[in-house]
Amino acid sequence: MRRIALLAIASIVLLLTACATTTETHSTWQTKTGESHPTFRHMYVLVLADDPAVAATAEQQVRKSLNHRAVEATLASETLGERESEREAYRAQVEAAVKASGADGVMVVSLLKVEERSEYVPPQVDYVPVPSAPMYLGYGPYVGHSYGAIYQPGYYHNAKDYYLQTQVYSVERKRPVWQAQSRSMNPDSLKNGAKGYAKSIVSQLDKDGALKR
Repeated sequence: MRRIALLAIASIVLLLTACATTTETHSTWQTKTGESHPTFRHMYVLVLADDPAVAATAEQQVRKSLNHRAVEATLASETLGERESEREAYRAQVEAAVKASGADGVMVVSLLKVEERSEYVPPQVDYVPVPSAPMYLGYGPYVGHSYGAIYQPGYYHNAKDYYLQTQVYSVERKRPVWQAQSRSMNPDSLKNGAKGYAKSIVSQLDKDGALKR
């Protein structure tokens, strides 16, 4: 029974690991020498993407991560409406939305590049329960189980890494004050990729002291 429980726990851990997306983030303050670092209690989140669904999903995950740290978030996907085609008109549209939200910081996220690479998946051995007694006896499944091994050879597959840039603007100072580059490694879905990015970027903001307590 203990062995079955341990195998069940191991399977759950492997499943959660497979669903997680690894994201690494490197950040820097863009403030002047000797200038204090601002802290934010309310972020206006704007993800620049050609696909509105991609932008909305990423913004929603960032809001969840910010809310976990008691920081309010307003999303561009929920407040901007139809995007203006001209650059200056779009900028005015965003500025008006930020002002209406009452946010003290603006987070702007953009995709820098997508990089393809070949990734090696090492061999795996999976253990499956096998009845200890012959099935024809009728009570085999209830006697107990032994475990048979199924070997899966290693293989190569194509992986995609997404490089993102994040800038945080201070509404009060009217300029960018914090910047980060993130690498999201081979996300298996849009939601998991967005979740991994959001956790990484908000954790880095918190680590850098940019979130108001």
